[in-house]
Amino acid sequence: MSAKTIIKGTLIFAVSGILCRIAGFIFRIYISRIMPASQIGLYQMVMPICVLGQAIAVGGLSTAVTKYTAAYSAQKKKDKGYVNFLAALLCCTAVSTIIAVLIIKNATFIAKVFLSDNLCKSLLIIAAYSLPFACIHSVISSYFIGLELHILPAAAQVIEQVIRITCVFTFAGIAEQNGESPDASTALYGILAGEIASSVFCFIAVIFLKDRYKTEEAALSKTPLYYISEGIIQLAVNYRLALPITANHVCLHLMQSFEAVLLPMMLITCGSTNEQALATYGVLTGMTMPLVLFPATFTNAMSQALLPDISKSWQTGNLSRLNKSMQLALTLSCNIGIMCIPGFFFYGAGFGGIIFDNSEVIYQVRLMSLICPVVFLSTPLSSALNALGKSGTVFICSTLAQLIRLAIVVFIIPRTGINGYCYGLIASHLFVCLYMMAVLKKITGCSYSFKNLAAAPVIRSIICFFATIPIYTTLHRTGNMSELLCLLTGGGSYILACVISYIFMKDLQ
Repeated sequence: MSAKTIIKGTLIFAVSGILCRIAGFIFRIYISRIMPASQIGLYQMVMPICVLGQAIAVGGLSTAVTKYTAAYSAQKKKDKGYVNFLAALLCCTAVSTIIAVLIIKNATFIAKVFLSDNLCKSLLIIAAYSLPFACIHSVISSYFIGLELHILPAAAQVIEQVIRITCVFTFAGIAEQNGESPDASTALYGILAGEIASSVFCFIAVIFLKDRYKTEEAALSKTPLYYISEGIIQLAVNYRLALPITANHVCLHLMQSFEAVLLPMMLITCGSTNEQALATYGVLTGMTMPLVLFPATFTNAMSQALLPDISKSWQTGNLSRLNKSMQLALTLSCNIGIMCIPGFFFYGAGFGGIIFDNSEVIYQVRLMSLICPVVFLSTPLSSALNALGKSGTVFICSTLAQLIRLAIVVFIIPRTGINGYCYGLIASHLFVCLYMMAVLKKITGCSYSFKNLAAAPVIRSIICFFATIPIYTTLHRTGNMSELLCLLTGGGSYILACVISYIFMKDLQ
């Protein structure tokens, strides 16, 4: 395992992530024009409930499968890795099916008591059907990541997005032909279709590749009793790591669900009507945050590739390789995050306002651009700690951070409006980053360079921004190009300047 493996995996996941994000933007632009922001708000209120169900069923198992598949592969015990994967797959399928049935049976109660909106009942039922397929997709993808077959989970991700968007376009077209207006259920039917398609693809891939990734010992005839007993052992091994991660995900999503309900309510106490609060929440979660977090495609991809690398390095005692991998991941994350602040503030905000045809997006994007450095840095840090088996630390840290956000939502938003949400995100993620960096330093002895993580990226971003701003202003003054083209050209030149500056970065070489 080397830095080349991390970079290769990162590039594969980044390419698929970019394709999916672009497709997602097309999807969001489309639904923002065919349905009101309040419907998008209802859609965003329902999703945390289903994400919570997914966290219970597969939240920690997917990380455990990746870690132990990579560890068994390093020890030349791929047969145990395969049994480990099968045990996790069967368990998560059963648990996710039970959770889906519970959501469907109690949809009225959940919509009325927890979401405070009866319109969410039918949306919950549709979303619940996608839960088992999403869990199957997650576990199989985690197994492939552990085997370093990054192309397969990336392909499954792209297939999911393509099918989802195609189905939404089709369903919306049918509704309009029948004289009906597309609503939030249209988007949820698309999610269901996408998850079914991706899980079927993953199943087919497992069937075709199962013999290739088993050792000769595993190919020998073994009794069903062996697989049952070994499966129980491996399931226990999985849950020893998975339970703290699952608890982390469950608590996190529980609090995010409370946040999804509380945020519109707190906006109402700040002076907004119910319709305005839902619209603001819909713009924030359905338009602004997806745009601001678009570059997180790279840091998320890096974290997926980093987990098996850290796991193998830790398993073999190669601390030098582990620290080099961490330095690479953290330096890249900081550079991307800091680069995004001037990029979104000047170019991205106007671009978002035009493509979503919503002036509120401009203000929100400029505000939320400030969270990029801390949000992007927290992802590889939590991935590294999970790979080291410190999932309990991640759980405590994430829970405290979410409590900070909830406190700010309750006490600050009624006084400051949506600005308070930005303050909460910055405060919580900054706490996460500082805490995790301290824990990693204590465990591995890794060091952090202020120059590489903060000073150099800030100077680079400022130089690139002021070097390219004349391009935008010149094009804008000529009046020969539309505002959208001016923003794209100026923003593109800024990104290009940053990429060129990174090529010559000594701290990444």
